[in-house]
Amino acid sequence: MFKIFFKIAARQLWQGRLYAMINVAGLAVGSAGMLFAVLYISDESSFDRFHRNSPNLYRITSTYRERGEIIRTGGTGQVQGPAFQARMPEITHYARVMGGDIYGDVRYGHNAFKLQLLFVDASFFEVFTFPLLHGDGRTALQNVNSVVITRRTALKFFNRTDVVGELLQMDADPSAMRIGKPLVVTGVAEDPPANSSVQFDILFPFEFMKVSFDDTSWLNAYLGTFVVLRPNAQPGQVIGKFNRIAGALSQTQRKDHPEASAITYGLQKMTDIHLNGQEIPNQNGESGIVNSSRPLYSYIFAGMAGFILLMASINFINIHIASSLRRAKEVGIRKATGSGTATIIVQFLGESALLIAVAMIISLLLVFLLMPAFNHLSQKTIQFSALLNVGLLGSIIGIFLMNIVCAALYPAWLVSRLSPVETLYSKIRLAGRSRMGNMLMVFQFAMAILLGIASVVFYRQMHFIRSKNLGYNPDQVVRIAIQGVRDVHQVHKRFQNELAGDPAFGAISLAGEFGNRDVVVNGQKMLANVRTVDADYLPMLEMKLLQGRNFSPAFPSDETFGVLVNEAFVKKAGITDPIGQRLMPDDYFGKQSLSILGVVGDFHFNSLKERIGPMIMPMSTHYGGGELWIKIVQNREHYAIEKLQKTFKKVLPDAVFDYAFLHDANARAYASELRWQQIITIATIVAAIICGLGLFGLAHLAISQRRRETGIRVVLGATGYDIALGFSKNFVRIIFTAILIASAAGYYLMHSWLDHFAYHAGLPWWVFVCSGAVALLLALFTVFAQALRAAAADPVKVLRSE
Repeated sequence: MFKIFFKIAARQLWQGRLYAMINVAGLAVGSAGMLFAVLYISDESSFDRFHRNSPNLYRITSTYRERGEIIRTGGTGQVQGPAFQARMPEITHYARVMGGDIYGDVRYGHNAFKLQLLFVDASFFEVFTFPLLHGDGRTALQNVNSVVITRRTALKFFNRTDVVGELLQMDADPSAMRIGKPLVVTGVAEDPPANSSVQFDILFPFEFMKVSFDDTSWLNAYLGTFVVLRPNAQPGQVIGKFNRIAGALSQTQRKDHPEASAITYGLQKMTDIHLNGQEIPNQNGESGIVNSSRPLYSYIFAGMAGFILLMASINFINIHIASSLRRAKEVGIRKATGSGTATIIVQFLGESALLIAVAMIISLLLVFLLMPAFNHLSQKTIQFSALLNVGLLGSIIGIFLMNIVCAALYPAWLVSRLSPVETLYSKIRLAGRSRMGNMLMVFQFAMAILLGIASVVFYRQMHFIRSKNLGYNPDQVVRIAIQGVRDVHQVHKRFQNELAGDPAFGAISLAGEFGNRDVVVNGQKMLANVRTVDADYLPMLEMKLLQGRNFSPAFPSDETFGVLVNEAFVKKAGITDPIGQRLMPDDYFGKQSLSILGVVGDFHFNSLKERIGPMIMPMSTHYGGGELWIKIVQNREHYAIEKLQKTFKKVLPDAVFDYAFLHDANARAYASELRWQQIITIATIVAAIICGLGLFGLAHLAISQRRRETGIRVVLGATGYDIALGFSKNFVRIIFTAILIASAAGYYLMHSWLDHFAYHAGLPWWVFVCSGAVALLLALFTVFAQALRAAAADPVKVLRSE
């Protein structure tokens, strides 16, 4: 029975092979996109679920007021974890974690590598599940100079993993220098999986960090504290106890800092951290969490994939409805000979299911072939074998069934309702005149145009970012990091001596970034970004000096008492005559009163998502810095980098040479936006192709059903242009309606996205006009090409065959 049915279905599909190919192509691409979306969402939701304690594993959050703003962060200080566990039986274990964005140079013999560091409590392996290949997790981090390294780190240093007892060095680390002993490898852990929010190359005991920084303040929030609760513990009650205990133990500290008195604590499930990392951020990026994301990305990805699949399904529905006329007589004869509606629906559903099954097989092949490109674009490491997961297999079956329901059920039901009289006498006309079909086409083209608008807006904004005057020239400038406790002034002088006279190099500047710090000016305290620079910094970056002067060797007091500020600082401080005005930075700079020497034109020291804030620039030759900024001559990059690496090894033989071109470093701030620009561009191209295929199929059917009318009109003198214009009117109305809908939705969505940037390219009217015009031209070209071909046919042959 099945064999007979298969032969009938295959024969019917072969007879309509043009339309079958259009449907298979569209459904295969749409299903592949949906499978990629399922894989992406599955990977995003899998983060941190591999920990044994994940059902009861939480991070302590802090909420406090700073300068009138309520801030919630995933950070705490050093005291909260021990204090809470000692007083709360609901907590079985806790672990403090500091790191994530902290890197250091670690050496074995003559080999040094820049490693991602984490400072953790000895209970780390009881809280988190990172299996040890060698060593005992219960004792591995008990000594101050013990370290646990990952498999990949062991292979880097030793080319093997059984390395317990080996010794490592950190020559310029302040804690290692104070301890005066080498680091002893006491364990080798399996590499953290890609779906872990906690990533590391090497683990240090928390006591190692406390050698240099022991903090007893309840009002700080710069590291992560993770707790494992008993299964019967109520998180709400635990939070209440947190705040009561903290209130009692920090009473004196809160009195001394009234603004911080409102600090409260909460809990966040470990499995919720990855997708809420931007809503509850890491304080200073050092609370152990990396790879944070947002649910919005999953929604956008799933939405685009769903729209493309829906477009393919709409093609299927419209072409199926339109091509039903070709089989209308078959349906009429079968009804006249006693076939019931259910039988006809089953037959048409079976044919559709066969077509969709072929499309699903092709979609799986596409996923297999495109998986490397997808991983590169999404920055994932998903394997094709992930589709064999029971849950994902269910998703594949679900997509298959959804395709059948969406793309096959309605056309089958519609065809089964055809009247035998109408069908046998060819009195029905569905192609191009179905209200449902027109509505679906409007929706389809609206989605394609919306994606086109988004693609243009993303491109304009990225071009705006790349071409905007940043207030300085980043081209050909290299930054070299100087890690650890080193004599940066001596390093700076050595580089100047080594590179002096080499025509491949320009200026060499010593600079350092110290984040936002309190500054007192005109009797008022304000927050300003602090960056140390030297006399070469401004001319090297071609910055504008609006008032006053730059640092100068002619004025020795500049080193200790001079400072440059930007325009935003002057405006924020309300200073009318800034030159000579005195300001007082915080304790880090010794509360030394500084005199403003010059005002620098505002420049974007953060990304364009943030407005330019106040900045002060003391002199790095006195206050220090952590980076060398070096100008390289155009077209000498390869030689210059090799020379810099040799010089670095000569000056700092035990350190890791780490450099970045300033232009590339700026671009990394927009890496996420650039990825989504590529994704939306690809989705736009796919959507346009699917819309074009669908329109081609519908126009071909509509014209083939009106061959007699076309022949008669040609005989009566109509030109090919007249015939094409007549056929295109309905399609033009559909496209114009879609343009209006897409423009309204696009304006709202793109305006909301651009609001995330303090500086953006705007949303001009021509973006909507051009996107709509491209869709209209695509439709007209498709319809006109087929109409002109039909008009060129011999009318005698057409009328004779009809």
